[in-house]
Amino acid sequence: MASSAAPAGTTELFDRLCEAIAREQGGADVYLKAAHLLRRNNGAYSLVGLEAGGERAVYHYEGVFASAIPFDAAGVRRDEAETLARNENVREGLHAVAYSWVRPAYRDLLD
Repeated sequence: MASSAAPAGTTELFDRLCEAIAREQGGADVYLKAAHLLRRNNGAYSLVGLEAGGERAVYHYEGVFASAIPFDAAGVRRDEAETLARNENVREGLHAVAYSWVRPAYRDLLD
């Protein structure tokens, strides 16, 4: 029987992301925005963090590329994504971003 409980750390990640969005954007729909961002964090795409200003989220696709994607209460706007770097330049591309919040799993990489 499958459990409906969230995996350990998922709730904390959601809470920290909500705090970051609220700090950067304020306003309503913080939980909805965070849910959209984490839904895209699906194994192949990893949420790295929020770009300074909180208008775009940065994702890493398994070493192949990094992109910054605008988001709002309606969802992650993939069609407006900006590729930051590809292939061997991914690490440098991730380092070039000014972040307002970085996911804990990426902090060591970006320090």
